[in-house]
Amino acid sequence: MADHLTNGNETEIYAPPGNPPANPASAAGVRGSDEGRFVPGTLLGGRYRIIGLIGQGGMGEVYRATDLMLGQSVALKFLLETAVGNASLLERFHGEVRVARQISHPNVCRVYDIGEMGGLPFISMEYVDGEDLSILLQRIGRLPTDKALEVAREVCIGLAAAHRKGVIHRDLKPQNIMMNRRGEIIIMDFGLAAISKQLSGAEVLNGTPVYMSPEQLKGTEVTAKSDIYALGLVLYELFTGRKPFTAGTVTDWIAQQEDCQYPSIASIASGTDPEVDRTIRLCLDPDPAKRPETPLEVMRAFPGCDPLSAAVAAGKTLSPDAVARFGQTGGLALKYSIPCLAMVVLCLLAAPALKREKISLYQAQDDYPPAALRQRARDFAFSAGYVRRPADSAAQLNQRFELLNYLPGLPGEKQWKKWLAAESPISQTYRESLAPLVALPTGIVTASNPPLDQPGMVEVELDGQARLRGFSAVPYDSQAGDGAIPTPDLVFHAAQLEITDFVEYPPTPGFRHPWSDQLRTWKGKHPVIPNTDLIVEMATWKGQLTAVKITWPWMTAQSSSVAPSFVARYRGDMLTIATCLGLILAGLMAIRNWKIGRSDPRGAFRIAIVRCLLGIGTWIGTAHLVPHDTYPLFLGALSDGLLSAAILFVLYISLEPALRLRWPHSIVTWNRAVAGMWRDPQVSAHILIGTALGATMWTFGQVHDVLAGSGEGLDTVGGLFLLNGTRAWAAGILARASRGLETGLEILFLVFIVRTLLRKDWIAATVGALLYAAVQPDLLHALHWKVEFVVYALMFGMLIFALLRFGLVVAVMASFIQETLGSVTLGTDFMAWYVPTGLATGAVILIIALIAFHQSMGNGRGETFVSTPGSRLNNF
Repeated sequence: MADHLTNGNETEIYAPPGNPPANPASAAGVRGSDEGRFVPGTLLGGRYRIIGLIGQGGMGEVYRATDLMLGQSVALKFLLETAVGNASLLERFHGEVRVARQISHPNVCRVYDIGEMGGLPFISMEYVDGEDLSILLQRIGRLPTDKALEVAREVCIGLAAAHRKGVIHRDLKPQNIMMNRRGEIIIMDFGLAAISKQLSGAEVLNGTPVYMSPEQLKGTEVTAKSDIYALGLVLYELFTGRKPFTAGTVTDWIAQQEDCQYPSIASIASGTDPEVDRTIRLCLDPDPAKRPETPLEVMRAFPGCDPLSAAVAAGKTLSPDAVARFGQTGGLALKYSIPCLAMVVLCLLAAPALKREKISLYQAQDDYPPAALRQRARDFAFSAGYVRRPADSAAQLNQRFELLNYLPGLPGEKQWKKWLAAESPISQTYRESLAPLVALPTGIVTASNPPLDQPGMVEVELDGQARLRGFSAVPYDSQAGDGAIPTPDLVFHAAQLEITDFVEYPPTPGFRHPWSDQLRTWKGKHPVIPNTDLIVEMATWKGQLTAVKITWPWMTAQSSSVAPSFVARYRGDMLTIATCLGLILAGLMAIRNWKIGRSDPRGAFRIAIVRCLLGIGTWIGTAHLVPHDTYPLFLGALSDGLLSAAILFVLYISLEPALRLRWPHSIVTWNRAVAGMWRDPQVSAHILIGTALGATMWTFGQVHDVLAGSGEGLDTVGGLFLLNGTRAWAAGILARASRGLETGLEILFLVFIVRTLLRKDWIAATVGALLYAAVQPDLLHALHWKVEFVVYALMFGMLIFALLRFGLVVAVMASFIQETLGSVTLGTDFMAWYVPTGLATGAVILIIALIAFHQSMGNGRGETFVSTPGSRLNNF
């Protein structure tokens, strides 16, 4: 290389293999006319219509053209006629296509194809409507610091994409970096780019001298670190508007490079963060070993940089531990955490009033707690002749769905309090036996499990006011019962009906009982509820009462409703098919991820263990445990828990690696939680935000029900199972935690898959909300299903927005809190029997919020929560 370098000379030199390098002064290039070889309007090959010349250089000309076949603007780069005969230049021209097509990234100019027109080869590539940075810097001097940081990040990301493919640009300079009209940065001109392993000899000297590294100017080597040096020079110009070195010869230039004596950035652009100057000085270190390893390392060193966005931009899949280490750790500022806590408290305080308006149990004001109903059932069984002391018994509260569906259809004014005082919206099914009640395979005692087939087995159904509503029993033996022979008065008195208001009829054909030798039937009107006919049937065997059945109108009425729609009839089948196909696909993806080592088996195993333990804990509180038979029941519950855990394990293995690759911000705090970092301030901050969101979603739904549902009837009570006792309450909380975990993961995976298919974040969020709202079973029976669908879509839209904005922890907590708050049994009567359980459930929510509030303050400063750029939707 000639030892002459004009200050500011940015002319490219090219030394073909085996030939000496060209003199920079002689490589200024050949300029033709202003219009170039092709005038505007020229049609090339019947496909490309020339719009105009946009650039000329030492090797060729670049035209803007319209690709008539694809209907889009392209840039056509033609090799000069004088260069066509040069085999080395022609090879370089073809090499530009081979190299550039290996890189697919938004910050790198896309190269489409290579062709030939009239013996002249050309390259078709992306047309970038904008200006290069050299022109921009000449026009405005230097970029504002914030804009310079933004441009620097994109240059680093684009260059990293090339390096990831093993491609060294070798000619990185402001002229080869374009800013389009949207402000996006595009790295251009890979004409000198090469695979790093293929560079040797004179090729080391190819490039633009004033943007070459010392080792490249000396002709010793060119590596990815050489691009890092050129990157430092470009970045210095972005922040200062000038080059760091001024020299007239290559020798002097190299000397200045090795001395590293140049003005600091802060001395030129006051207010620039010192970290910017430090990072650029590292890039300009004359020793390649001391420069940053990658462009992403340069980017991460800049203030305000998001390392996860850098990883996403580079297409790198970080390890779960690496994801957990990134992101904020300072917690949540008080100006955010206090409103979140206040929202939770307000929703809890509003719950009694909101629930009272629509929940039937709070209108009924039943006086009998489950223990009292259980005793009344035992008393009735005793009075019916079943006097032997049972060896085992079980009881379960039930919703009376049919009653609540029936009452709104009655004509006239709706007298809810009066009707619900006469017919409670809940009932209790009590069962007893002279032997342990073993309900295989899960241990859940129901009306049919274990079957009523052993002597002395009794089932009594009472409503919430201890009124008899059903009875069935198996006599002790083939002889008459031990107690007194029951009379119809006993049954009517227990049902709180007047036998004088009923007329006896012949037994109906549909009433049969395995143990009966006498059947009797009475018909009459309900004493309180208008237009309601009741049928009371009683069966005895050898004088012992064996069955009582009270039939309501809805049990005998012929269905006159419109036939269910196709969706209503086949919804279950379609969901089953979709689930099976999804599991098969997830299984194949999981196998692939496992084989290539991309999965997170530790995290998947921990989540599966948690799901299994939650399932077993729920079973312990739900199952009827009996001596000597608990072990086989436990094995059945364990198998169910392991199956659910295995499904969750497979789903996590299949999709979690893709999340780490494309959307790691959504699982930063999640990975910390999975790793046991529950005291991490940011994890606590997301728990608090999720708690506030869940409370807000529930309150939104309740307010809608109150405003839109007046006169349409009352709802069943949420969390009825939790009222069956302490063990059942604990099981209910664990079940809601399990559903929250599953719902959060389901929505995350659903939105991620939809986003992968549709490519647009807001479309994915909208479609995800609509899909999840559509599969809600309540819609099939809702009177105003369109309104309900909109409400569900809005609620799930809130959840998905929080998921996209903050991550998985918020979504899981919001789902859990929404479920749990719906189970808070509190009306305005704080003397009711269900209030202690409701207060305990509300206390769980409040304690979670208080602990999260305290832990989210972290170091005590309450650092402001500001989402990193990568947590935005556009960095999915």
